[in-house]
Amino acid sequence: MSLLAVSREPAPAPPQLLGFQCALAPHRSPSRRPELLSVPLEDLRPTQMAVGMRAVAAKREKVERRAKSTRKLRRFLENRPIPAVRGPNDDFFILDHHHLSLALLKSDVDEAFINVVGDLSHLPRKRFLQKMASLGLLHAYDGHGRPVSPTKLPESLNDLRSDIYRDLAWSVREAGGFAKTGKPYAEFRWADFFRTRITRSTVRRDFDYAHDRAMWLARSREAVRMPGYIGR
Repeated sequence: MSLLAVSREPAPAPPQLLGFQCALAPHRSPSRRPELLSVPLEDLRPTQMAVGMRAVAAKREKVERRAKSTRKLRRFLENRPIPAVRGPNDDFFILDHHHLSLALLKSDVDEAFINVVGDLSHLPRKRFLQKMASLGLLHAYDGHGRPVSPTKLPESLNDLRSDIYRDLAWSVREAGGFAKTGKPYAEFRWADFFRTRITRSTVRRDFDYAHDRAMWLARSREAVRMPGYIGR
């Protein structure tokens, strides 16, 4: 499905974009209405290695409920613009909404709206990756939480791998275990927090039990310095 036109009155920048805008363009007003571009999903470049596949499936259900109406789907996506940085070769490197983007692609949606929050296209690839890393706008870790070279980042959304702890973090946030923040890749911090406290075999064998355990951990004093911590 193609999004034929951009709305003449795009929605105000949602809160989750503010952290990216402040990192890349501190001189811009965060409340400024974004200029949305409609871009083929196959052309978007991830800035992380893995996603939670349960989260992707849940977002896919939301997408497919709206996909029967181009108008409803377009409005849904206008309200969820994907923050992106223009990089070498004018590629768009997305900073958030990897789960939504993959869900759209799996639902046979061709395009999505992006909000370009920075332009680093003048940099050669190596310096671009270094700059993005220094700004905290890459999450170069594999599905087991192990660091990898930024040059190993996926070339496309379809190359994203599964991280079951990212699903655990998503599940806990959805249940109110912690609050969503504007900090880039905050939920990966939670994924790594749970990764060191709940065994992988437990998450695979009994996700519901792992979720309950993670909810308790998220509200414990162990998590007091985590982004979005709300305590008990």
